[in-house]
Amino acid sequence: MYALEEVKSSQLAKKLGGPPVFHDGALKKIYVSKNKAVLTIEIRSDNNPRLNKDTLVNLTLYDVKEFAFASKKLDDNIYTIHDLDIRREADGLQLRLESIDGEIDYILFDHIELSDEFDIN
Repeated sequence: MYALEEVKSSQLAKKLGGPPVFHDGALKKIYVSKNKAVLTIEIRSDNNPRLNKDTLVNLTLYDVKEFAFASKKLDDNIYTIHDLDIRREADGLQLRLESIDGEIDYILFDHIELSDEFDIN
């Protein structure tokens, strides 16, 4: 799943002592431009014991080549994350998101950055 050096060497992974756990987190915002996508995700402190409280993180994906998101009814969150997977593919990296409702979205890109610029509460 997170066997990528890019994720392990990110600011957030270093702070947490390893890659964050996104399960049961909430996808809050998605910004996609021609070359970059930023996903703002709330990760839960009960799944990430080194955090004192639920924390917003930015998952920034650079050199976006393609993406597919299903149409969703929006409330406070875009959806609750069941699974987030990042894999190396022949033509770059692929982020695969699965909601608790079984919807699957993906983004194909070249490199990634994880940061925790925001705290909730």
